[in-house]
Amino acid sequence: MTSDNRPWLSTYESLGYDWHSLPALPEKTLSDYVRDYAEQFPDREALVFLGKAISYRQLDNLADRMAALFAAQGAKAGDVLGLQMPNTPQYVVAFIAAARLGMVSTSISPLMTPPEITHQANDAQVKILLTLMPFWQTSVPPVLGKVDTLSTVIVSGPMDLMTGQGEALEETHEGVQVISLHDHLPDTAEPVNTHVDMDAVLYLQYTGGTTGLPKGARLTSRNLFMNNLQANVFYGYRTGEETVASAFPLFHIGGAAVVFNALRTASTFLLIPDPRDIDHFVAEMTARTPTVLAAVPALYQMLCANETFKSLDFSGLRMAISGAAPFAREEVQRLESVIGKNKFCEVYGMTETSPVITLNPASHFKEGHVGIPLPGTEVRIVDVDTGKTMPLGEPGEIIAAGPQVMQGYLAMPEATEKALQEIGGKRWMHTGDIGVMDEDGFVRVCDRSKDMLIVGGYKVFSVEVEGKVQSLPWVSMCAVVGRPDSNRPGNEIVQLYVERSADCDKSETDLKAELDSFCRENMSPYKVPKEVFFLDAIPLTSVGKIDKKALRKTA
Repeated sequence: MTSDNRPWLSTYESLGYDWHSLPALPEKTLSDYVRDYAEQFPDREALVFLGKAISYRQLDNLADRMAALFAAQGAKAGDVLGLQMPNTPQYVVAFIAAARLGMVSTSISPLMTPPEITHQANDAQVKILLTLMPFWQTSVPPVLGKVDTLSTVIVSGPMDLMTGQGEALEETHEGVQVISLHDHLPDTAEPVNTHVDMDAVLYLQYTGGTTGLPKGARLTSRNLFMNNLQANVFYGYRTGEETVASAFPLFHIGGAAVVFNALRTASTFLLIPDPRDIDHFVAEMTARTPTVLAAVPALYQMLCANETFKSLDFSGLRMAISGAAPFAREEVQRLESVIGKNKFCEVYGMTETSPVITLNPASHFKEGHVGIPLPGTEVRIVDVDTGKTMPLGEPGEIIAAGPQVMQGYLAMPEATEKALQEIGGKRWMHTGDIGVMDEDGFVRVCDRSKDMLIVGGYKVFSVEVEGKVQSLPWVSMCAVVGRPDSNRPGNEIVQLYVERSADCDKSETDLKAELDSFCRENMSPYKVPKEVFFLDAIPLTSVGKIDKKALRKTA
């Protein structure tokens, strides 16, 4: 790709950065960083959970003890640890311990059903499963005996590592040993110093899809920590000085990336077990003022509706990061009215890219866009059918190449070949997103290809319609999906789902009339929703994205 096809280069120059200059990546794994900071910042708070703190010295010690527990269960380099945990210290400690042994970790969402857990555990070949007592009592027992590689289930209470207290448990079910973390975590352990290859898989993260079974993206230490360094060119994390408040679930790639960056820079990380418990989230930020805040748009909306959050002193906050879903311009402005100007930045990416591809910097934020490619990251907009590069300003599929791109999907060569294609000697990840690049190299995501509707031969981008509707003062949240048009094969009917604001007292009839008039004034006729439904609450995924899969079932 010639420099003429990299319009972001001039933007980098104006910002004072060099896109070609990738930061040097130390040959250090997650385990190495924690070990070093236990010496350099021994008393600094590493994790805060329900008001209680774990220092870097304590975190390092806990990781050694957890590694000893895994080793006692026969774990070795290359074995897979399944983490079925919400945002708890156990998740972080276990991940570090696994890295310390050269194990691979895979996150198993606490929301998964037994058949879903069984599929992922079999696909990943999980040897040890670390779970929470409520899950042991519900979703785990039906899995036992159905995963040949699973030898041990370790069950923890939420506060085991914080209080040293927990329940006793030692049983055998379907040939699988089931033990409690409290009873079997050793009191002391010798430091473990297994050499770990930076190009070995550290994290096997599964991606959901609208069709087919989830796929395991194989991510290495080099993928993940290089992506941290690429993004940090704009974030500017200061080692040993940041306090990071993140409500991204750790079992999601976004949450994992934020905690990795926090531990990589000796930050204090606030663990938020239930992001929808806004009062608790705000209380934690009141006790320890964050310098970095990370959340999805839906959660920022909930925070901005909280009076205590709006009264906090955000003078020490350097940046608020958003990702995983589009953020309407009006909502960005609402957030900035609380936290201050020039602090909000937005990222775009996916599990397969560790995860960030582009970043919209707070200092030069361009509304309606997801930013410019990270240093060393190539981005093209190509025709979905031909693969030909589209002219600037024309929509097409977003593809990306760079050091953060995964090795491939586990045991799925056809899916890997489809997603990762070699062009000009580089491996390009085909995102499945439709986007546009402007003359400054800023990318605007029009839609997921699966969320784009065809109406009368025209393309309707759901994000565009949602953004306009969201500007109505009585709309708390909205989502657009398509319903197949039985009268016109290959076409869809635009459906709009709306969650009203709490103070809205108008009738549905009046609201529909107002909405129809607004849409006809502000968008082309084929984009105007033909069917409108009011919901008490728009369904959200565990990450806080609008759950369009659930809405499509309704449609």
